[in-house]
Amino acid sequence: MKSPGNSLRFDLFMLFLAAQAFAQQAPECFSGGHRTLRNPYRSVDFDSTEIQNTAIQDLVCDHLLAPGWYRFKINNKPAEMPTSCVEMNHCGTQAPVWLSLKGKSLPAPNEVLHLSACATWQFFRGSTKDCCLFRIPITIRNCGDFLLYYLQPTQGCMGYCAQVASTLAPGFCPSGEVEVNGRCKATSPTATSPSLMSRPLINSELIGRGVYLRCSFVPPPSSHSLGFHVVWARHIGQSMKAEIHRESTLKTFSLVEMDGAHFRLGETFLCSVSTFRVNVNHSRSSPRESEAFYAGLKFSVESLHIAENGEEHEVRVHSTVPLPCYDLNQCGVPLMLSVHDPDGLGHEVSNVALSACQVQLRPTACREGSCGQASFFITAVTDFTRDGNRISLISSLPQNSTWPLWKSYIPAPLKVTVQDVPTSICYSLTDPHVITLDGRHYDNHQTGTFVLYRSLARDFEVHARQWNCGSLHHACGCGVAAREGNEVTVVDMCNGQRQETRPKVTVKVPGGERSNGRRVRVLESHQGKKVTIIFPSGAFIRADVDDWGMSLSVRAPGVDYGNTQGLCGTFDGNINNDIHDDLHSFIEHWRIAPGESLFDKTPQDSRQEERRPFCRCQKGYQSEKKHTSSQIPPSDCHAEDNVDYTSVFPSLDTTMEYVKHLEREQISPNVSSGHSWKGRAHHFNVRNEFSDDRLLSNDRFRRQSMSASQSISQADLEHLAYFFPEDHLVKAPLQVQLGWPTSSGLTSSKALELCHVTLSNSWVGTVCRGLLGRRLEEAVNLCILDLQLKDNLGWDEAMLPYLTNECERLLLENRAQRDHETLGHPDEVLTALRCPNFCYGNGECTEFGCQCHPSFSSYDCSKTVEEQPVELLNLENGGLCDLRTFDCRKVRVFGLGFIESPNLSCHSTRLKYVNGAWLPGEKQKTKATFLSSKALDCGIPSLSNADFMMDDKSYARWEIRVTNDGSQYSLAKVLTIYDGICQECAGSRSGMCRLKERTCNIDGMCFAEGDSNPGSPCLLCDPDTSKFTWSINQVNRPPTFHRPQGELRTFAGENFVFQLAASDPEGSALLFELVSGPNGAILSPAGLLIWRVPSTFKEELTQSTFHFTLSDECNAQSTLAVQVHVVPCGCQNGGTCATDFSFPAGSGKYLCVCSDGKQGDLCHEDVDQCLSSPCAEGTCIGTDGGFRCSCPEGLTGATCREDIDECERTPCFPGVHCLNSYGSYNCGPCPQGMQGNGTQCTADMRPPTITPTLAPRTVIHEVKEVLMQKLTSPHPSVQFTKMVPRAEAFGLPQAQPTTRRRPSGISPNSGLEIDTSGGGIARDPVEVGPPKKSSVMQNSGKPASATCSSRPCFPGVQCINRRPPHIGYVCGRCPPGLHGNGRICMKSAEAAFNHLSHQQQTAGQRTRSSLHLTALPSRDSIKRWSVTSDTKLRQALLVGREGGTGRREVDTVDVRATSAFSNAATHRSNVTPSKGFGVTSPKLSQQATPPSPRQITQSGLATKPRQTATTQTKPWTRLARPLKTTLGSLPEFMAPCPEQPCFPGVRCNTTSDGGSRCGRCPVGFTGDGKMCRAVCKHTCGRNMECAAPNTCLCKAGYAGSDCQTAICEPQCTNGGTCVAPGVCQCPDGFHGEICQEAVCRLPCENGGTCTGLQTCSCPYGFVGPRCETLVCSRHCHNGGRCVSPDECSCQPGWSGPSCETALCGPVCLNGGLCVRPDSCECPGGFYGTRCQNAICTPPCKNGGLCMRNNVCWCLQGYTGRRCEQSVCEHMCINGGRCVGPDVCDCPSGWQGKRCEKPRCEQKCLNGGECVGPNACHCPPGWHGMLCHVPHCQQKCLYGSRCVRPNVCVCRSGLSGALCSRKLSI
Repeated sequence: MKSPGNSLRFDLFMLFLAAQAFAQQAPECFSGGHRTLRNPYRSVDFDSTEIQNTAIQDLVCDHLLAPGWYRFKINNKPAEMPTSCVEMNHCGTQAPVWLSLKGKSLPAPNEVLHLSACATWQFFRGSTKDCCLFRIPITIRNCGDFLLYYLQPTQGCMGYCAQVASTLAPGFCPSGEVEVNGRCKATSPTATSPSLMSRPLINSELIGRGVYLRCSFVPPPSSHSLGFHVVWARHIGQSMKAEIHRESTLKTFSLVEMDGAHFRLGETFLCSVSTFRVNVNHSRSSPRESEAFYAGLKFSVESLHIAENGEEHEVRVHSTVPLPCYDLNQCGVPLMLSVHDPDGLGHEVSNVALSACQVQLRPTACREGSCGQASFFITAVTDFTRDGNRISLISSLPQNSTWPLWKSYIPAPLKVTVQDVPTSICYSLTDPHVITLDGRHYDNHQTGTFVLYRSLARDFEVHARQWNCGSLHHACGCGVAAREGNEVTVVDMCNGQRQETRPKVTVKVPGGERSNGRRVRVLESHQGKKVTIIFPSGAFIRADVDDWGMSLSVRAPGVDYGNTQGLCGTFDGNINNDIHDDLHSFIEHWRIAPGESLFDKTPQDSRQEERRPFCRCQKGYQSEKKHTSSQIPPSDCHAEDNVDYTSVFPSLDTTMEYVKHLEREQISPNVSSGHSWKGRAHHFNVRNEFSDDRLLSNDRFRRQSMSASQSISQADLEHLAYFFPEDHLVKAPLQVQLGWPTSSGLTSSKALELCHVTLSNSWVGTVCRGLLGRRLEEAVNLCILDLQLKDNLGWDEAMLPYLTNECERLLLENRAQRDHETLGHPDEVLTALRCPNFCYGNGECTEFGCQCHPSFSSYDCSKTVEEQPVELLNLENGGLCDLRTFDCRKVRVFGLGFIESPNLSCHSTRLKYVNGAWLPGEKQKTKATFLSSKALDCGIPSLSNADFMMDDKSYARWEIRVTNDGSQYSLAKVLTIYDGICQECAGSRSGMCRLKERTCNIDGMCFAEGDSNPGSPCLLCDPDTSKFTWSINQVNRPPTFHRPQGELRTFAGENFVFQLAASDPEGSALLFELVSGPNGAILSPAGLLIWRVPSTFKEELTQSTFHFTLSDECNAQSTLAVQVHVVPCGCQNGGTCATDFSFPAGSGKYLCVCSDGKQGDLCHEDVDQCLSSPCAEGTCIGTDGGFRCSCPEGLTGATCREDIDECERTPCFPGVHCLNSYGSYNCGPCPQGMQGNGTQCTADMRPPTITPTLAPRTVIHEVKEVLMQKLTSPHPSVQFTKMVPRAEAFGLPQAQPTTRRRPSGISPNSGLEIDTSGGGIARDPVEVGPPKKSSVMQNSGKPASATCSSRPCFPGVQCINRRPPHIGYVCGRCPPGLHGNGRICMKSAEAAFNHLSHQQQTAGQRTRSSLHLTALPSRDSIKRWSVTSDTKLRQALLVGREGGTGRREVDTVDVRATSAFSNAATHRSNVTPSKGFGVTSPKLSQQATPPSPRQITQSGLATKPRQTATTQTKPWTRLARPLKTTLGSLPEFMAPCPEQPCFPGVRCNTTSDGGSRCGRCPVGFTGDGKMCRAVCKHTCGRNMECAAPNTCLCKAGYAGSDCQTAICEPQCTNGGTCVAPGVCQCPDGFHGEICQEAVCRLPCENGGTCTGLQTCSCPYGFVGPRCETLVCSRHCHNGGRCVSPDECSCQPGWSGPSCETALCGPVCLNGGLCVRPDSCECPGGFYGTRCQNAICTPPCKNGGLCMRNNVCWCLQGYTGRRCEQSVCEHMCINGGRCVGPDVCDCPSGWQGKRCEKPRCEQKCLNGGECVGPNACHCPPGWHGMLCHVPHCQQKCLYGSRCVRPNVCVCRSGLSGALCSRKLSI
């Protein structure tokens, strides 16, 4: 243990060493010799990319750094430059600078070392990093405790790095220690302040338009007064913090504003708080730190994991800071959402989709860390791609924000991880061979309808139909029906015949979903051979169509993984559980009973969730605009990008052609072509049937095979869309016996060879071999099985669609790995799939498929148009079509050689029956719809029935021909169209028909018995009465009246309106007519009863009866009556009854509208008017008529809202200002020398403290006191009049002036006299007397002063002291509502003007803006002094302003001077002083005569009293400024600015160039001198503004002590409340600027106006509570509709005021009368729809037309009265017609003068000879109609073709004359 002496010596020694070291340190080591770099961004741990992306302006750039010594600190910790390479983008810069030692060590204490610094740089990503690309010289000095660096500016934007030193830095002491002189020392428990008990809390709040952060904390218990030291910091890295702001406060919170610079959005802040004892050093406690607070936008989840299963996830964006409101209608911040895929595949394979690309961040009350939020939904894109788990980033960027805080803010993105979910495809191929979703193979040879696929996770189901496709034992697919949600899609060819039908596509959409748009899409490729149905979930069904049926593909999306059943198996990756039990039982389990499948019925609608639109929201993305339901909130996204619908096959969207709404659907089963529907005509719209196009649409003929089927009743058939016999066959399980060779001799090796060539060597097998792999071998095996089962080589290409579909699927699945070896060349694969077989070289491959060269057709350009001639075999139904049963606008044609080419068309020739023969007429080209090479549909031209007369001739006959290329035509087949209602044409080869019995033939149209006239239900077809005209309906029944339920009631005074109801059994229009009723009653023709009930009904219950008639169009009439009960109005006290529309019409319920002062259901209660507190601050007292107000003292008026001006009764002490306020008043302070409260003042008897002493003559310069009296006498005894402001300016009676006697010893002729007449300044004699001091009084009773301390201005007007060296003060503007100059303010502007003018005249022409000056100093021994320019002085003094303008006024300054003058005569002319003025030191004793006042007036300077003084100068006396200089120091004495541009009281100086320059603003104001704004130390409250320095007044439109009362002029009426200046908040039922207009809950319609609460005044023709009911003054007949009180809108075919005039177009001819629309009543001898046909008896022959009664017009070639004679009757043969003298018109197939030579329309080929009409005689080896078919005596084998007589063209791999020899491959 050391002794005390040793310890002392040791301490002294150490102190000596420290002092010696201190003395040896260089100057730069001291605090003033260097600077400190404190930016925390310089830390090597800081990543600069953070600020490069958010605030690039904060990058550290030392290129402008001044050379010098620097020290580093990081977060107030000592730091040093790093000595190793620093990576780029660190230290707050891009190129960090570090210290290179080059093997040296850092200098020792007090040493200096010269080194160099290196800058790290990398030119581009991937290049080599250079750690020392630039070198900068640096000098280092070791100052012992720290290192100093002499730094140079860098060459570019580089930054010097720093890292925290390992030693403890001053300022950061451990807990329990405090910093003392830069060192940490332990503190005693008594000296340390207590720490916070809990952690501080940071929250955000909105103050005004600024966002603030508040650090709140709870102070610890302590017996001492505690202060708080708050340090704000932010995170600048994962583990670093940077201090931003620190403060010491006595409050329990710290408030900082987020200014966008130091406190920015997107950063995390924290505050630490330590306590200290007030006025105690080193007592700070250990700090307590808050939780981190992130300021900005945050997602509701930090990261999100989703899967490609269709689920939607809601994401919310929260703002942790309050959001701005730009106005009442625009609050919040719009956010632009975007998706970024870091893997670079985003633009090709989208990863996620959002429900909106822009959302509005709406403000909410701040709680739980959220001050506003927006939400959107996110879902993973079902992309059918094997891309693994991918990551996407979702960004939210604020848009168009006017707040700087939000402009440059980029929030952190949301990380979303998407899990890839397996997808797959199920196949049903050819026979069919089924490949399940998990890849298992099996065969289903059964026919019927089956469940192919069913989802257990959603409403999705697929049904498949299979028919016998021509083989001996096996089936093929022929149709598929699928349902997703409530939409059903059917692709069906099972309703036709094999080899002659194409699939019929139907999309059934529920009627209620029309507004939602179609979500199922139908895409057709390869000219309809590939039909794809795409569903919103991403599932699709693809049908590859062929003549035998179709192969099916069903794609399963990820949402169905593990949730499927049906023939496609269970989709879970396990092939062993796809089939349960044995195969036959499994297939039968999924068979669907007849009538239960989607083919036959549509399931009931299920409630479906509205599908939300989704968009990719990537950069440059534009969503496809679609309409969505109104239930989804509107947004900018209208697409369905949550599913990837990519397909490589060129397709055409044909959905529009197949959509059918279910509410319009009417299924009419049609089983047999010979089935007769009894009574069908009774419900047939004749008007529609016999329109211009009579070929109506009905279902075509169906397959009728019923062999081996069950017995089916008619009731069973009515539940089927069509009869599908395979559903009803009773069939045992097939036992397939297969073997080689087949019955035709096909061997397994031949089948393998053929399938290998067809599939493996095909274009798809070659191009997609790398993708297909083993699937190519599986397809070959299935092909061999098809050839074995069918024993037909034509099935070898049936598996090609499977390979193309698999190639597309694998290509899309692996598109995310385009560089994979298995893909080969993706572009080549895409081209091959778009253009099969590369268009066979016969076309160009485009993006939309093959563009074929001329003469080639088909989707792959494989067919030559002229290759095969067309041969027609037959027309459907033998060429007969009943237009009442079937669609006769097209006919199915069967034949050979049809090619789907652009020129494929049908040609129809009209046949007319002339003279017993059918002759060809006009020809038309119609559309041909290709079905297969053996069948097509031909369109039939439309015909009009204008010239058709129902007889034994059919409606029309057509010859049908077909051409592939537009030049070669087939032979014709005849189509006969007839009307099955009246005709029977079956079995007639001549084309003639037989008329049926019990029918009517009226106007050329056929009607069945009982059919009604289309224009009138009073007429019908009655063959017993007439077969050719309409008969009157003898059984017409009268209309039926529907009586009201319950009795009708009304009340007295009501406008009773009630709609009567009736119906007619025959459906005729009805007419109501009032027969009798009370006065004022009206019954409209439509049955609207209106009656204004008189208000005179006083009885308890009265009954009124209305009699009226009800008739129909056929004059059947009923007489009826209704009774209405009238009840009196029960409203009391003058209330009126109004209809209560919450009850049905005719109920008699009413409401009472009460008069003022009454309330209650019957107006029987008085209204308490005091409930609304109408008396403001007064007391409301209820009265019989309303209320009255008892007002408190100071208020008056009906509602105590008018202020009483208490100052009018002068309550204050005389001379004390009275200031009126709302409801009260205030008195100013008592005059100087008196004390009291202003109302009562008493004299202060304290004696004066001035002791006069003798002294030499001295100039007395009193600066503060200002003379306010007016001199009244030049005698020694002078009375001074105190100039008290006029009382009327304050609303008080005029006070009498007070007088004081002039002190003795003052000579009236002493001192200076300033001439009032403009003569200048003259010196007067001075008398020396005893030194006395005058008591000069100001207007407030205090000694006059040139400062604001005397309160010279009007109460409430700001007084401003002028800045030194100037003297005086300036008064501000008068308060609002008062007028004057600031010193004197009055209520009336005119009174103020008169008062100020009067003051000018009576106060010695006092200026309205006079200047208060101190006494001017005089020079010693001066005999005379003058002003050189009296004119300039007068102009400077003439600064008065017009009275009553409210401008500021510079108050009067009295000038007093003490000087010695000789007794010279007074001069009134301008003189100049001989010497300058002198002034003595203020320390000298002085004896002076009290100075007399002088006033500056408008006319000059005048001094009435005399004054004397003695002055003694010393050698060291400082010379005063000359008078000219002294006056020039005052702004008013300078040459004034001509336009006075400066703020009042601010000096204005003219510049040399003639301009002006304003001085500084007065004290308490800020600005440029021209405009000065008052400054208030404390912020003015709400509705206040800073009107004068430290004076807040109410803004315009507000009043009250706290300015919270808004003022509305005029006042709000009807109980409205004034909520803002000029803004009234109206009660319910009123609106308008002052609530002067009544409001109707529902708007008045049809031009009605709201005249009272819920009361409409209706215009003429309208009634009802809202004028919604139209009253017609006339009856609109024939279905017309009343559109205005006097106007009818007629149905088509009617016109006139009441729609009683029928219209016929064209008009009726030959005197016919138009009796109904397009129906003429013909006179005798004429008939027809327009009376255009005359009657000739006997009729005209040979096509002659009857022009008028018994007058015929003959065709060319005929003559005679009845056109019975031909011109060349004996010349034309073979059916030729004589059309002129010796001119024959030959029929088809003949030519020549007499039609004697045969003609072939198409040339006979191969040497054939035309021997008859279109008949060729062929040479040996050829046959056919045109000799175009070669004949081989021996059949060409294995599908080879005979192309010449006995010449075979073999298929690939075969040779020989008959293609019987197999070639080796």
